[in-house]
Amino acid sequence: MSVIISGTGIYTPPQKITNKELVKSFNTYVDSYNQKNREAIEKGSLEELTYSNVEFIEKVSGIKSRYVLDKEGILDPDRMRPSLKERSNEDISIQAEIAVSACKKAIQESTKSIEDIDAVICACANLQRAYPAIAIEIQNKLGIEGYAYDMNVACSSSTFGVHNGVSDIESGLASCILVVSPEICSGHLNFKDRDGHFIFGDVCTAVLLEDGDNNNTSGFKIIGTKLKTVFSNNIRNNFGFLNTSESTDLISADKLFIQDGRKVFR
Repeated sequence: MSVIISGTGIYTPPQKITNKELVKSFNTYVDSYNQKNREAIEKGSLEELTYSNVEFIEKVSGIKSRYVLDKEGILDPDRMRPSLKERSNEDISIQAEIAVSACKKAIQESTKSIEDIDAVICACANLQRAYPAIAIEIQNKLGIEGYAYDMNVACSSSTFGVHNGVSDIESGLASCILVVSPEICSGHLNFKDRDGHFIFGDVCTAVLLEDGDNNNTSGFKIIGTKLKTVFSNNIRNNFGFLNTSESTDLISADKLFIQDGRKVFR
């Protein structure tokens, strides 16, 4: 059986941060931190923070700008994280909202209807909540029958989601599946960390997978998929539901994205 990608969709926020803007904010924070901790730094009990610069960011990453849901909160040296309004349980979640936008574009490009879609797989690095599943919220908002589930495999979540979608179609479980990846990485990125503050932004992508043998739809044929995972501590995020039980600091740096940048880039 062949499986094809018959439609794609993307959502990008209207706000964007350039490297120059990011560096200016970060370096202002560095000055404030070093001044506030001058005595400890001079005694050697704290390490002095160093500036970031545009040339460094572009050399190690190639990134020149990133889209974000909230620019003001991230660039505020006294906050350095997005300022997002909490929504009630009756309102659509932020992740589901951007996912629905990307999914509609993928559906439109494929020329399929909502009735044709059997499932939704929400595959992303960070999920807004544990349950109810974001995927099922997306399914509900789009009016899709069938099933939906969330999955998380860090940076490989979208590729794992595509593999699962292909497997579901090949097994006969479904014939048309949406795989959507609403990534709000600005919410878990540590904008106070020189090695990682520039890496991520916010975006959502969606692909529509179909049984290519029984549909007269054109698209990109998926030649094959193969999965492999290897454990590493070079990239980590220790935020989770057991944090309160461990009586840990919920706003410590290890509850955000952390990486050993030099090892990762090598």
